[in-house]
Amino acid sequence: MRRMPLIAAVAFAVLSVLAVIVVPLGPGIDQPGSEVVDHLSTYGGAVRVRALLGALALLALVVVVGYARERLEGAAGHIFVVGAALLAAQVVVHLGLTAGLALHASSLDPPTARTVADVAAMWGPLLTVAGLLLAGPVIWAARESRFPRWLGTVAAVFAVEQLVGMLTIIGPAGSFIAPAGPMSDFLGGGLFLGFLCALGFATALPSRVGAATAADTVPTAGFRPESSSVSVTRTDITDAMTD
Repeated sequence: MRRMPLIAAVAFAVLSVLAVIVVPLGPGIDQPGSEVVDHLSTYGGAVRVRALLGALALLALVVVVGYARERLEGAAGHIFVVGAALLAAQVVVHLGLTAGLALHASSLDPPTARTVADVAAMWGPLLTVAGLLLAGPVIWAARESRFPRWLGTVAAVFAVEQLVGMLTIIGPAGSFIAPAGPMSDFLGGGLFLGFLCALGFATALPSRVGAATAADTVPTAGFRPESSSVSVTRTDITDAMTD
């Protein structure tokens, strides 16, 4: 079972990459609704395949965060669970919006397609909240030796990028920090994938805290607690009374 989070992390990475490459890059938020309709009409089937791959990747991701949660305690564990739930909810909503648009792409009204696509484009910028809620507890756990220190470094780099990435919520269209732009989709998405894969790999490793606790409970060789106990016999009591 120790390898399960590693296997899930690899599955998550493969499925996520396939979900990205199965559909060519769509029009940005600065493109008209007619471009959105044309893209969906051309790649409607592939968009729905991407939704399927994304759903399968989400299942693998839940396995990773489920095993990682066992390393966390107290408030950190609760915060981590909230981040994981928020991530899953946002991914499902995003996949539903994009796949739903592809169902009847040829009959879409361009302004409607543009509006729904804009709503779906905001999932990346708002996903930074879930990213921070996941990274923060992992950083704390790494400091407590519940995860390897290198994972804490990875989580810290990811957290800084996610904090800066919140600017994509208000980023102007066509810029590097635009919603669904390069920072959100490529930089943030790549670091998100790397962080979660690293989390799965680290979770598959033995916990230092558990190993230290087990070592503390092993008695020292040659130590016999009963040898240090005081034995009082009836003869000793009689001799004391005679004296």
